Amino acid sequence: MKENICKDQTPLGVYVHIPYCFTKCPYCDFNSYGTNGNFPEDDYVCALEREIESCRQILEGREISTVFFGGGTPSLLKPRNIGLVMEKLASIASFSSTAEVTLEVNPRTADREKLVLLRSVGINRISVGIQSFSQRKLDFYGRFTTPEDCVRALVDVGDAGFHNYNLDLIYGSSQETREEFEDDIRTALSFSPTHISAYCLTIEPGTEFATLWRKGKLSLPDDSVLVKFMQSAREILEGEGYGNYEVSNFAQRGYECRHNLIYWNCHDYLGVGAGAHSHIRHEGEEGWGRRWSNVRNPELYMKRIAGDGRAVCASYDLSRMTALEDTILMGLRLSDGVGIEDVKKRFGCEPDVSGLEYLESDGFILTDGDRLKLTAKGRVFTDELVARVCGVFH
Repeated sequence: MKENICKDQTPLGVYVHIPYCFTKCPYCDFNSYGTNGNFPEDDYVCALEREIESCRQILEGREISTVFFGGGTPSLLKPRNIGLVMEKLASIASFSSTAEVTLEVNPRTADREKLVLLRSVGINRISVGIQSFSQRKLDFYGRFTTPEDCVRALVDVGDAGFHNYNLDLIYGSSQETREEFEDDIRTALSFSPTHISAYCLTIEPGTEFATLWRKGKLSLPDDSVLVKFMQSAREILEGEGYGNYEVSNFAQRGYECRHNLIYWNCHDYLGVGAGAHSHIRHEGEEGWGRRWSNVRNPELYMKRIAGDGRAVCASYDLSRMTALEDTILMGLRLSDGVGIEDVKKRFGCEPDVSGLEYLESDGFILTDGDRLKLTAKGRVFTDELVARVCGVFH
């Protein structure tokens, strides 16, 4: 990776990856490793601090607007170690006065006392991996939590003083009914979280579920059923004042996840930790941006960081077409959609009006003034539609 990182004054997001879990869930394709709670925590945190120092040239002069501790299960770490990472970042870059600092929590790895300590080291937003309040579904997803664990965790989050928190749900399990998913949503609402994420289960390569799927040992609801699940989520949550600002995410007004909005708006983010990805928008030979990623294996990551402070395994400059595809892909996920004039201005391309009309006639997209947006039908096929939408810009 080149060292001439530009001094962009726009806000910066920082992602901190903690790859360790108690157990690996069968649907998960994230860079995570089951450890039964035994992992080199202090050594890993030292590596994070050293990597942050090696990124000084990127961080200096930038204002950090968001930090997101993801995983894995970041709540396995001691609060003091989370604090060390925050202190290291603050020693190099400034934090926005309204910085959003999120930490993902598994219900069984953070009680009220630990959550209070996490607040004291700078965490101001929690994302709780509930997934479901149904024991049947929790067992199916390979979670080591119970509905009682989930309820206790949410009570503890509130008692610890966190007003801003997200609650993750997954739908699309084997033999799941629409009513069962609606029960999950209504139970989640009873805790009045500021944000709810409702993700459709997908079969990802390399996961235990993918192996079962190939062997014909896993049956899942078909697309027509999943569309109804998504409709239920929108109807119930929007009826309670939660805006469906992104395909899978709902928030009370003003509580949208600002870190994820950095991704979806293709803004700058620095990733540190094993397997973490980074993106700087105005870098690269042609100025369309640069991406890089770290080695995924935690042991190799620590070894590389101990050497020269860097663990990059891949780095590439974005082409105009890749940057355009990213803009369309990420923008279409948002309820605000993609600004046609913004695309024309940045990429110098005109949309094919007949092509847009064709997609509209299929019921996948709509044009709302200058904005190109997905319909409810289109949201089910977001990734598949990207190539078709990119094809109408030339």
